[in-house]
Amino acid sequence: MLWIVMVSWLARLIFVLLVALSIWSITIILERRTYFKKIKVADSSLKQKIRAGDLKSLASSDHEFAAFYQEISAFKSTEQIERAFDAFTQDKRKEMEKGLPILGTLGSTTPFIGLLGTVLGIIVSFGELSQGSGSTNSVMFSLAEALVLTAMGLVVAIPAVIGFNIFSRKSRAVLTDNSVLKDLYIAYRG
Repeated sequence: MLWIVMVSWLARLIFVLLVALSIWSITIILERRTYFKKIKVADSSLKQKIRAGDLKSLASSDHEFAAFYQEISAFKSTEQIERAFDAFTQDKRKEMEKGLPILGTLGSTTPFIGLLGTVLGIIVSFGELSQGSGSTNSVMFSLAEALVLTAMGLVVAIPAVIGFNIFSRKSRAVLTDNSVLKDLYIAYRG
């Protein structure tokens, strides 16, 4: 029957879609990994220098936010610094979280896409059985093919969820670290 052939090809199309989504997910994970490896965070010696009153060391360091502190050194009021910090942090957050919504979406939806492919594959198996045209081997093969789609959905989802969690945590850590530096900067600038 024609519908069995159509459902079979739809299941194969889902497999190709899952392979493409896997490649997309891995690309984002590798790009984010490279991005976060380049970020320099403040170490305890920099915080000690700020506590000692050496605020220029913050602006001249290789810290990720050094340019920001160099820019705000001319500001006189704490309110100006707070506003500039909020604006800068929002821009940095967008940069750090680039691709993370995609990883989150892939992590939550690809198991269901794989499950849809499995259901379609099982429909094909039952269609072959109902026609009496399928041997035991062909039915077992189509069932195995269907289960591969569920596995493929999980293969895409698991790294996406892990990447999403790791990079979200790193983003929060960098932004929290900078918030601590900002507070120290305001407190010790006199």
